[in-house]
Amino acid sequence: MSLTDALNSASSGLRTTQSLSRVAADNVSNAMNPGYVRRRGLLVSNPGSIGGAAVSEIRREVNASLQRMSRLESSKMARYQAVSDGLSSYTAYLGQPGDGTSPADKFSAFQNSLTTLVNMPSSNGAQSGAVLAAEDLALSIRGAATALGTTASEVDMEIRYEVSDLNQALYQLRDLNVQQGGLASGTFESAKVAEQIDLVLDQISGIVDIRSTISSIGTISIYTIGGAALLEGDQVQDVTYNPGDGTLKAGAQDITPFKEGVRGLQHGSLVGLSELKRDIIPRFKLQLDELARGIIQQFEGADSSLAPGDAGLFTDNGVAFDSTKIDGLASRIAINSKVSPTGDAEVWRIRDGLGAPGPGDAADSTQISAFIATLSDAMGAHSETGIPDTVTLQNFAAEMVTSQAGARIRATNNFEAASSAAEVVMSARRNAEGVNIDDEMQQLMLIEQSYAANSRVLTTISEMIDTLIAAV
Repeated sequence: MSLTDALNSASSGLRTTQSLSRVAADNVSNAMNPGYVRRRGLLVSNPGSIGGAAVSEIRREVNASLQRMSRLESSKMARYQAVSDGLSSYTAYLGQPGDGTSPADKFSAFQNSLTTLVNMPSSNGAQSGAVLAAEDLALSIRGAATALGTTASEVDMEIRYEVSDLNQALYQLRDLNVQQGGLASGTFESAKVAEQIDLVLDQISGIVDIRSTISSIGTISIYTIGGAALLEGDQVQDVTYNPGDGTLKAGAQDITPFKEGVRGLQHGSLVGLSELKRDIIPRFKLQLDELARGIIQQFEGADSSLAPGDAGLFTDNGVAFDSTKIDGLASRIAINSKVSPTGDAEVWRIRDGLGAPGPGDAADSTQISAFIATLSDAMGAHSETGIPDTVTLQNFAAEMVTSQAGARIRATNNFEAASSAAEVVMSARRNAEGVNIDDEMQQLMLIEQSYAANSRVLTTISEMIDTLIAAV
């Protein structure tokens, strides 16, 4: 080997160790950064007479299989978390049978007050107790309807936020695609952009479930699991949301989850929020409205003192039941002002009927018995409530509360199971792609030794050249 070859080889070695030390230093400095993937410099022999080695590529140690699994499990977890979080505040307000505050318990208290009254029809205290229990029941149903309405508004706002975040991430990914397309493959700059692309993809997968493809120059195209394009090269399909019917679109493609005939989204926070918006909250609202409908209608039917069009013990905001105005009835249910403490407070009417012209026989419990009997009549609830139409009025509230609390428990259990599965996969991904600082420090020691060896070669060559020049 000539001195020139030796000089070229040592110089190449110094450049190589410089690049490798930068890779190792980047790994160590970013070891604790979420989503950072370990990098490695690939070495090749220098061609021709140059000699030595060179770093041909900076490669990120990505495990594509674990990456896909991690994003899918994250999407599932985000979906169930959105449902669980969305129901938690409402069901906390709703309560559960036996806690004394739920509509089911308020109904039981009202039923017990009627039982007391039927045995003591002349008692003003028993009459007042029954009226107060009726008012508590109506207030409980209205409160649940208000809490559910608040939850619906919060869900609607969260969907808007998530759609906005998704679109922002898509445009950010488009810009990164443009950057990546202008960079040489295998460079430090290319690896850095690829890191940012993966972080954005992880963010997007928490909102919607996606599949991605990568081009030969490292740019990304992403699609929903159903096949709708979200980003192709530098073309973004904006995601839009229609708050009226809960429809989601990517460009002109309908991607609404659980919509018949649509290959919609399957997982992600948007799916969980859409499930609340389009399925769970409407079903809960219908159950509350049906409970209010049953109470108002059946107490009107059981009151023999009423003329057609008269309001009974329970009213639709002061007027009689109207079968064309079921929607939102739970938020309007109230007791008749004739017996309400805030109205005329003629509590004897709960014994004699709301349409009675005046107080009747103080010992007559016929009307009270009719009220009690109607509690055992089947509700005939709407099929979309999920509660059998044979369930009686006295059992419907308990069935409703149990059903709604059960939905929240199922969502929480699903979230916990999905969270555990996601953590297992994400842990495996971190182990496969993450940085082991001990390994990197050992690598730095080897690089230091290589650097010292190449430096020594340069020093020796310099001394040899000086000796040759002096000898001339």
